[in-house]
Amino acid sequence: MKLSINQMRAVEAVVRTGSFSTAAKELGISQPSVSNHLSALEKHYRTQLIHRNGRQAEPTETCREILSRIRSVLAMTDEIEHALEGRRRMQAGSLRLGYSTYQFAMPILSDFMTRFPEVEIEARAMASNDLLPLLADGKFDVVFITTGETPSGLHIEKIRTERIVLVVPPDHPLCKKGSASWQDVASEALVQRENSSGTRRVFEKAACAAGVKLNTVLALGSWGAIVTTINSGMGIGVVMEGEVLPSNNVVIIPIEDETLTVSHYLACLPEMQHVSAIRAMFDAIQADQ
Repeated sequence: MKLSINQMRAVEAVVRTGSFSTAAKELGISQPSVSNHLSALEKHYRTQLIHRNGRQAEPTETCREILSRIRSVLAMTDEIEHALEGRRRMQAGSLRLGYSTYQFAMPILSDFMTRFPEVEIEARAMASNDLLPLLADGKFDVVFITTGETPSGLHIEKIRTERIVLVVPPDHPLCKKGSASWQDVASEALVQRENSSGTRRVFEKAACAAGVKLNTVLALGSWGAIVTTINSGMGIGVVMEGEVLPSNNVVIIPIEDETLTVSHYLACLPEMQHVSAIRAMFDAIQADQ
């Protein structure tokens, strides 16, 4: 038998109150349960801890010797419970978050931080397929990812589905046409995200299915870098439509392929979905939608 916290609570309460019945009321258990805790200890360790003098309970010398250490353990236990309760109530704690598209992640994160200002957030931007191994290894608690297929083996919530489009400078010839065929795409110098980008993988798979050879001249790790490159005349971009902001000074050109869509998800490991901070982040999606 291992000495348990409940047994130590019973010993401390009986000594402090001098009564099994009063100790039971304080602990919220029955009087026989308190007696059983004490009897189990005394039987296992073959020593008497409490003198039972009628209705009065008094500690033995052995009990007095260990009482201060019992109270020390219980105090530390209370501190641990208080800290954990703070995390359960979202009054403390931390959340490690990875995201691939800040335009989609930040409104949800902003809502979360407004509701739970005591939770410390660590957020990092990475391509979707770079985020997933780090989630599996426990480096992130939750991730925002982009993919063409629903991820398996994860607890997920779909945030949105987006068209994959081209973005061009306002004076580009495609602006007059208003859309682009796959042949148009093949004739352009393309600026894309890195190879591990979910958007890029879906786009290149669709191009392959259409029999198109792409001319990707530059792979960049951020949306800001892509916009700067496009506006510098170095190529046209391949992005999700919802990434484009009015301030970017680029024009959206749809690609003539109705199947060219990708979805954005919030994901965590299944065994982590009930952690308070993670569950609250999923709740923030519902509030944002």
